[in-house]
Amino acid sequence: MARDSKLVTKSPFWAGIRLMRPWNVMMIAAAMALITHSLVLPNSNVPDEYRDTLLILGIISMTSLAAGANIINDYFDITEDRINRPNKALVGRVISRRQTMALNYLFIAIAIGSTASISAMLGNYVHVIWILTVGVLLWGYSPFFKRRFLRGNLIIAFSVGQLPFWCLLLFQPMTSWVDWLDTERGWILLSYGVLSAWVTFLREITKDLQDLNGDTAAGYDTLPVRWGTNKSMKFLKLLHGAGWIVMAMAWMESIQQLSRPIAPLFFILPYLAATIQLWRGQVASVSAWQKMTLAGGLIYLIGMSG
Repeated sequence: MARDSKLVTKSPFWAGIRLMRPWNVMMIAAAMALITHSLVLPNSNVPDEYRDTLLILGIISMTSLAAGANIINDYFDITEDRINRPNKALVGRVISRRQTMALNYLFIAIAIGSTASISAMLGNYVHVIWILTVGVLLWGYSPFFKRRFLRGNLIIAFSVGQLPFWCLLLFQPMTSWVDWLDTERGWILLSYGVLSAWVTFLREITKDLQDLNGDTAAGYDTLPVRWGTNKSMKFLKLLHGAGWIVMAMAWMESIQQLSRPIAPLFFILPYLAATIQLWRGQVASVSAWQKMTLAGGLIYLIGMSG
C-alpha cells in the first residue's frame, strides 16, 4: 500500500473535488444538454421562456445527485480503495469521514431543492419521486447492492440508462410518452437509453474484474468474486458478443430510418476496439474503450437538432 506521502493530493478541498468525479459529472451535464437539444426540444410544447430554466434545473438535479453518489461511494469503499487505488484513497486520510458525509448531504439537498423547483414550475411532483428513487438506489449502491450478486451492476446501468428519460420528463408529461416514443426522435432516445445502459452494465463487470482484490477484502459479492476471473471473463465475452446484435440493429435502423450510415461508427468502432481488447485480455483497456463507446453515442446525436 502506498504511503500517505504519495497521495494524489493533501488538500481537503481538492480531495472533495476529486470525490465528486468532476469529469464524469461534466459528461452527464453535456449529455443532458445534447440529448435535450437534439431530441427532446424539437417536439416539445413547453413554452420557450421555461425551457432554459427547466434544463438548467434538470442538469443541476442530476449532476448533484451523481456527485453525491460518487462521494458516498468513496465513503463506504475505504477498504476496497486502499487496496485497488491506494494513491487515490482520500477518505479518512486527507478528508475526514464527517466532512465527506457532509459534502454528500450538501449535494443531495441541492438535487432535491432543484427538483422541487421543477415540480413547482410544472405542477407535477413525479419529478421529485423520480429523483428520490434514483437517489436511494445510488445511495445504497456500496453499502447494500454491491454486496449482493449483480445488483450493483444493474443499479449503475439503470442510473445511466434513465438519463435520457429524465430529459424527456422535463419537457413531456408521461401521459404522452407512448405517442412521443413512437416517433423518429423517440426511437433514437429509446435506443440511446438501452444501449448506454447495456454498455454501462458491461463496463461495471469489467471494472469489477479490475477491482477483484479490493472487492474481496471488502466483502462484496461481485461477479468475479463469486465466479473467479476466468469464468467471469468468459461471461463478459459472451455478453459483449450479444451486444453486437443490438449494435447491428441500431446501425441498420440508423441507415433505414434516418439515412445516417456513417454516424453510428462513432460508437461502433470504440465497441469493436473494446471487444478486441477483451479477447486479448487487456481488461484496463477494455474499460477505457467502453467509456469511449458511451461518448461516441453522444457524438452520434450531434446534428440531430433542428
